[in-house]
Amino acid sequence: MDFLLSIAGFDPTGGAGILRDYATFRHFGFLGCAVITANTVQNTKGVKEVDFVEGDFLLEQLDAVLEEIPVKGVKLGLPHREEKVNRKIAERIGKLGVPVVFDPVLAPTFGKEFVEDLKAIAPLIEVSTVITPNYSEFKRLEPSFGEVFKERVLVVKGAPKGEKEVEDLLIVNGKLVEKFVHKKDSRVVRGTGCAFSSSFLSLLSKGFKVDEAFKVAVEFVGGYRESSFELSGGGQLYPEF
Repeated sequence: MDFLLSIAGFDPTGGAGILRDYATFRHFGFLGCAVITANTVQNTKGVKEVDFVEGDFLLEQLDAVLEEIPVKGVKLGLPHREEKVNRKIAERIGKLGVPVVFDPVLAPTFGKEFVEDLKAIAPLIEVSTVITPNYSEFKRLEPSFGEVFKERVLVVKGAPKGEKEVEDLLIVNGKLVEKFVHKKDSRVVRGTGCAFSSSFLSLLSKGFKVDEAFKVAVEFVGGYRESSFELSGGGQLYPEF
């Protein structure tokens, strides 16, 4: 069985981050391995604390994985806050010749920003083949990385379309290829960005074309949202699988 690698943060509840990536990889028939960029104190009500892993230790984790496991694809999630660490990550995964899907987690739904200086994530943007920001992340990233986006596969999730609808956009080399329009959902479901990017990577690694992977991943996340449930009052909804 083939392996996929997640380089992302750790959510102790399992609703997001590397545990959510792993669950998604398994759902699509892959084994998973992971390198932790940051430990967090969080639950469905928000992120309380973030402790970024020391850079050399993170890179030792990555080297240990790559020394032994021939990964078929890489998912990037919560990036490290230091540009030099991200540059060394990019150097390593850029040599693999596999799909790299970056879900640029810049801030939690509830809590302070993870990434303040966008220069820190530039190496990860450059090495990625697919970038999957939500609409607010895209608006923040586009002024700095707009030209790079024109040379990548870009999926913008939740772009507003009128008062009652939003749309997910598949843009390839600066051209709109596909879009999916759906009703606005007031529910906040945990880990949807992780589930989308991990499913997209899984599908690409199975040999799906980009537009096919987009359609299946959108449908997958739709089902993911429908199966979610509440753990405690006032928090995000938790995914069933």
